[in-house]
Amino acid sequence: MVAFRSKITQGVGNLKPDTLVFLLLAAWWTVNLLQAALTGLANDEAYYWYFSQHLDWGYFDHPPMVAVLVWLSSWLPGALDIRFFSTLLQPLYLLLFWHLIKPNDATRRDAVLYVLLCFSQPLLQLYGFLAVPDAPLMFFSVAFLWAYKRFRANSTLSNALIMGTAVALLGYSKYHGALVVLLVLLSDLRLFRRWQLYAAGLTALLLFLPHLWWQYTHDWVSFGYHLSGRNAWAYKPSYTFEYLALLLTIFNPLWLYHYWRGIADSRNNGVPLRAAMLWLAAGFALFFLISTVRGPVQPQWVLPAALPLTALLFYGARDSRFVRTAAIVVAVLFIAVRVVAVANPFGIKGELWNQGQTYSQIADIAGDRPVVFMQNYTAPAKYTYYTGRTAYCSPYFYSRHSQWQYDTLDRTFSGREVIVGNLNNNTQANSLALADGHTFYYSVFNDYTPLRELEVECLTPLDLALPCLRRDSLATQADSLAPVVLTLAVRNPYHFDVYSTDSCPLRLQLYFHVTQHYAPGAFGMLTDTLHANAVTVIEQPIEVPFGLAEGTHVAGFAIGHIGYEPADNSPKFNATVRYSHDTLFITKQ
Repeated sequence: MVAFRSKITQGVGNLKPDTLVFLLLAAWWTVNLLQAALTGLANDEAYYWYFSQHLDWGYFDHPPMVAVLVWLSSWLPGALDIRFFSTLLQPLYLLLFWHLIKPNDATRRDAVLYVLLCFSQPLLQLYGFLAVPDAPLMFFSVAFLWAYKRFRANSTLSNALIMGTAVALLGYSKYHGALVVLLVLLSDLRLFRRWQLYAAGLTALLLFLPHLWWQYTHDWVSFGYHLSGRNAWAYKPSYTFEYLALLLTIFNPLWLYHYWRGIADSRNNGVPLRAAMLWLAAGFALFFLISTVRGPVQPQWVLPAALPLTALLFYGARDSRFVRTAAIVVAVLFIAVRVVAVANPFGIKGELWNQGQTYSQIADIAGDRPVVFMQNYTAPAKYTYYTGRTAYCSPYFYSRHSQWQYDTLDRTFSGREVIVGNLNNNTQANSLALADGHTFYYSVFNDYTPLRELEVECLTPLDLALPCLRRDSLATQADSLAPVVLTLAVRNPYHFDVYSTDSCPLRLQLYFHVTQHYAPGAFGMLTDTLHANAVTVIEQPIEVPFGLAEGTHVAGFAIGHIGYEPADNSPKFNATVRYSHDTLFITKQ
C-alpha cells in the first residue's frame, strides 16, 4: 500500500500544472455528467427544450444559442439529451480561463488551488450541469476575454475579426453578454483609438444581423420584455438588502481579505487583462445593485462575475493555507449536497424531483385529450417531454408572456374536448395532488375554442363619466355596477366563427391592474358572433364596478371562457380612475 501511494504521489509530482488542471476538470465534468443524467429537469430547461423543437434566430425572451445546444444533445439518452453540451462547456471555459490567468511561475499547488476555488463557487456548481443560457454565456465570455488578450497584444485585422465573432456569439447566448463586452472595453478607453476595434464591432454586427432581423419582424419583443416588461416593480428596500446578502452568500465573506489582496495586486500590476477583471467584477456588482430599484435580482444574473472574482481571489490567496483549507471544506460540502440531491433520501419535493411521475399523473386523467396549461409556460413543455403528449400554454393578461404566443398549436384544439388547468391556482372544478408537491386544478372543456388571437379595438373614445353615490359612501357600494355600452371592432383571424354557447359562455373584460396588484375589471357577456377571418363591429354592454381604486392603472381588453383566465386581446394602455363628488371618471391616457 505504501509503495502504491508512493507511485501515485510520484506520478502526480511529475505532472505539469496545465495537465493537472486538465485532469481535475475532466473529473469535475464526470461529476457533472452523472448529476445531469440522474437529476430531473428544471422548469426552464424544459422551456428551452421546447425552443429546440422549433429552431429559429430568436425567441420571446432569449437568443437562440441555448436552443442550439439542446438540439445538438438530442441524440443522447435520458436528461443528457438536453444537458450534454451544456455540461461540456464548463470544463472547457474553466480550462481556457486557467490559461488566461495562470502566473508565469505557476506550480502544481497553483493548479490545485485554482480548481478548488472554482469548485467552491456555488454558481459554478449549479450551472455546471443545467442546460440554461448561462452555460454558453460563460463559455463565450471567456472566449471573448481570450480574444481580447490577443487583440491587446497584436491588433491585427484577423484578431479583430476573431474578437468580433466572440462578441456575436456572446450576443447569441444571452443579452448579459453586452455588459461583459462594455465593461471590458471601458477598462481601457485607449482601445477606441484603434480602427481595428471598429472592424471587430462591424463583424459582430454583421454576424448578429439574423437575430436583429428576427427581433424587427417580432416588434423587438425580447428587448421590450427585458428592458420594460420584466421586473418593472415598485421599489422595495428589501430588494437591495436581499441582493447584498446574495453577493455575500455566493462569494463567501470569509475570503473578503484575500479578494482585497487580489484587487490591490491587480491594480498595481498594470496588466490589461487584470484591469478587465476588476471592471467585470465591480461592474456586474454595481450594475445589478442599481437594478434593484426595478425589482429583485436573480442569482444567475451575476454569474459572469464569478470568474473574475475567482481570478482576483487566486491572485490574493496563492500563499494562503487558510483559503486552500477552506476551499477543500466547501468542496467536500458541495459534493455531499450533490449526492443528496441525486439520492434524495429526505424525499425533497420540487421541480428537480419526481417529474416523470408528476406529469404522468396529469396524463392519466387527460388521456388523449390535449392539456391547456394557463399561465405556466414551462409546464406544457415538461408535460410533452415526459409523456410525449400534446400540451399548450395559454397566456394570461396579468402574467408574463412567453414563446408560446407565437405557437398556433391551440388552433388544432378547436371543437375538441380539452383539459384546461393550472398549478396551485384554485380556480377550476377538479384537483389532483402531484408527486412533486404541487396541485393540478383542472376542468374539462367539451367544445374548446381558442381565443388568444382575437384582437379588440375600442371605437368609443374611452373617456367615461359614470354617475355614482357620494364618494364617502363608496365603501358601502363597492360591488355596485354601472352599465356602459362600448363600440368595439373585433378581428377574428381564425378559420372558424367564435361565439358563446350554453356550455361554454364567453365574457369580454375591460381589465385594470397595477404591478403586483389586481384591480377589479369591467365585464360583459359576449352575445355576438365573431365571424371567421373578418372584423366584426359590436355594441358591447359591460358593467364597471364602483370599487375601482383611484390612480393610473394598466388596462386592456380580454375575451375569455368563464372559469378561464384570458389573454391580452388588445394593446395595453394606461387608464386613470378618479372620483369627483357623485361621478366616477375613467380616462384613457
